[in-house]
Formats: sequence, structure tokens, C-alpha cells
Amino acid sequence: MSIPTQPTRHLQAVEDVDWSKHPMSDLAAEQAVLGMMMTSPKAIDEVIDHVAGRDFADNRHVTLFHTLVLMWGDNIPSDPTLVARQLDTNGDLLRVGGVPYLHTLTEKIPTTTGTPRYHARIVADWAKRRRVREAGLRIVHTSQTLDKTVDEVIDAAQQDIHAATVSQSPGNLLAYNDFHDGELDHLEKLMNGEVRRGMSTGLGTLDDLIGGFLPGQLVVPAGRPGMGKSTCGLGFAIAAARRGIPALIYSLEMSRRELTWRLLSAVGGIDLGAFTTGRLTPDQHDKAKKASKTIAGWPLHIDDQTHTVADIRTSARRFRQRHNGLGLVFVDYLQRLRTTTKHDRRDLEVGRNASDLKTLGQELEATMVVPAQLNRGPESRTDKRPQLSDLRDSGEIEQEADIVILLHRDDYYDKESPRAGEADFIVAKYRNGPTDTVTVAAQLHLSRFTDFGIGGDR
Repeated sequence: MSIPTQPTRHLQAVEDVDWSKHPMSDLAAEQAVLGMMMTSPKAIDEVIDHVAGRDFADNRHVTLFHTLVLMWGDNIPSDPTLVARQLDTNGDLLRVGGVPYLHTLTEKIPTTTGTPRYHARIVADWAKRRRVREAGLRIVHTSQTLDKTVDEVIDAAQQDIHAATVSQSPGNLLAYNDFHDGELDHLEKLMNGEVRRGMSTGLGTLDDLIGGFLPGQLVVPAGRPGMGKSTCGLGFAIAAARRGIPALIYSLEMSRRELTWRLLSAVGGIDLGAFTTGRLTPDQHDKAKKASKTIAGWPLHIDDQTHTVADIRTSARRFRQRHNGLGLVFVDYLQRLRTTTKHDRRDLEVGRNASDLKTLGQELEATMVVPAQLNRGPESRTDKRPQLSDLRDSGEIEQEADIVILLHRDDYYDKESPRAGEADFIVAKYRNGPTDTVTVAAQLHLSRFTDFGIGGDR
């Protein structure tokens, strides 16, 4: 295998490149893979976990691979004679080189080095290199397209690079019979309390209701200004990071220093006012240093300079690629996100951002926690309790969200309320289950919500 050492003098449009003749491939590895597939059903089972038809540079090999996989799926032996018959039936035999080439492939099988998996990985590696080059050509072409904004060009480039470099799977289509036993085993563990359905929220009462967060979900804690929606979202991020699950925080309202104070307050149990005034006691200072050391060991990352969905998308994609995983993304908060696309109405702008964040969560397989403001609707009611219709600026927030948690505190409106120190988490929308209200302790002076009697260490 070889990589061209001379730079390309003239860039070609992607559609003008004949990739089947491109030197960025390993013909011997492709032939070895197909030869092994024709001599061993076990080899096919190994190979399909690492390559797909599109990974072969030679168009003949693409056709042969698809034929062999289809025959294997139908339990038809894949020896050269039967493969030739199948190809002839499909009208593809002459196009792949006829019977002589099929026998050539079986003769090309290495006898001393390499397993099917080894050669398949070589094929997949070269395929990824070609996709990176194709992405580069597309990026050059897109960058010269004047009908796109700079942000749209950058976003398209990021998508191209992401698609070219992430691990690709040939598919996830399975017969129910292939996975139902494992799902029933998992269900039994759920029933016995051996596993939780999703990632813990850090609040046992909320976990009991929704079962935790799932990858790809859009979770919207919503409330009036000062109700605690940012504290709620930060608590969810802390709960993930505490358990070793990578969490990203994009703060559009608070600086990194303010977030640090809130983290130290929540984890160390230190009154937030001590940080804002700078009047920490020696004991509080010791607690802050201990909490800081604890947080430093978590996979928690903070960005206070990113203000658009496009920039968040770029940053989160890069993180996931570098760290091979991502659990939760906390964006604080929805209405403060800027947009790179012009909209006639504010509600359309906010709705588009909500939709884009939902799509991003599905792409990254991460829970997206995005607080949102409520309008003044609750203040016009006698009980002051919020409703879904109070979501400010856009009904699309409700449509896109998988979970909407409306925050309510009686003492927000009445300082003398007998329910002072309590907060209702009203799960007003839950796509996968029942809605209900759970009550937790509101320790906002410690920048956290907790279960009663737990003390914030869940």
C-alpha cells in the first residue's frame, strides 16, 4: 500500500474523480478479504463488523462483497462456483471479471499472515482516508460558494469531516429474534432494581419517575427568572460527571468563574454568598479546596465563550471524537442562544435552535439539557403554578423536547410560605412515560436541589 507523496496540482470536483482507480487503496487487502469470504462463512461474520460495501475502492469488489453478504444471509454457501452462478443470475458476472477472477481471489489468500479481521481493517482504514480526501475537496468547493454564509460553510465543513472520520457501521438492522433474549434479561434486571433505565439525574425521586436520562433526549428544565432552572441543569451535569460520564457545560449567561463558584458551592456545601463577597471562613476555604480537587477528577468541561448552536455543534463533535464518548451537554439557556440564520419571528428562531439541539443530541448520542424561560403566565394564576403553554417564544420547544420539567417554588412568590425551601419539579411532558410532580429540597444558597435528607451527595 502506498500514499501519494506529490501534492495534487489541480483540485477536481468530487464527482469527477474515479475513486475505483485511485491509488489510495490496498488492492491486495481487498482481494484477501473477498477470497477469505468465499472460503469461510466464519470469515464473513468477522468481516462485516469492520467494513461495508462502500469501503472497497474497486467497483468489482463492491459488487462481490454485496453478493457474498446476501448469500451468507440466505445461508447459501459462498464457494466460487455458487458465487459465479449468483452473479450470473444478477447479470454481474462479466462485470466483476468472470469465473477466472473469482478463482484468482481465492488464490490470493495469504497463507502465513493476517486474519479476515486484520485485512478488513486495512480496507476500512483506506476507505476512511479516501473519505477524508473527498471531504477536503467538498470543503474547498463549498468555501468558494458565495450563496452560503461563512457560518454555514464552516458547519458544512465540520459535518463533512465528522462523517469522514467517525467509525462507520454497515448498519444496525437486526431481526427481533437476534436481540430479544438480551432485552428480556435487561428487563428482568430493571424489575429487580439491579440497573437503572438511564443516566441518573442525581435526584432519586426524579429517577424513580422517569428512570434517568437516555442518549439523544432533549431535556428542558423551564422556569421564571430566578426560579432555579440553571441550578437544576448544573445539578444534572454534576450528577453525570460525578459518575464518570463526560459532561459539557456551555454557559451563555455566567462566566467560567461564576460557574466555578457554583460548582464549589454545590459540591462543597458552601454558601454561595461567601464566594460573591469573597468572605470565606478558613473552614469554607478548606472545603472549597477539597471540593475543587474532587471536581478536577471528573470528566467535566466548561465553555463560556460559545454562543451559537453551530459553534456548540463544532465543539461537541470535536470533544466526542477526541474522547470517544459523551454523556451530557448542558446549554444554559435556550433563549440566549444566538442564531446564524435570519428569521422574521423570534419564536421561529428559538424553535429552530431547539430542533437543532435535539438533532445534535441524537447525532452525539448524548442527553441535551437546555433550560428555557417561561413567560409571565404563572403570575396571572392564583396558585402561580406553571403550565406547558407558558414556554416563552415557541411552542416548538414543547414539540421537540422529550422531557419538560417546569420548576415551581411557593417561596418564590411568598417568602412566608409554609413550603419555604421546597421545590416542585413538574414533569409536564415525558415522551416515554407518565407525567407527575416530584418535590425536592431547594438549597439555592448552596447552588443545588437535593432529595430530602440526602444532602446533595447522590
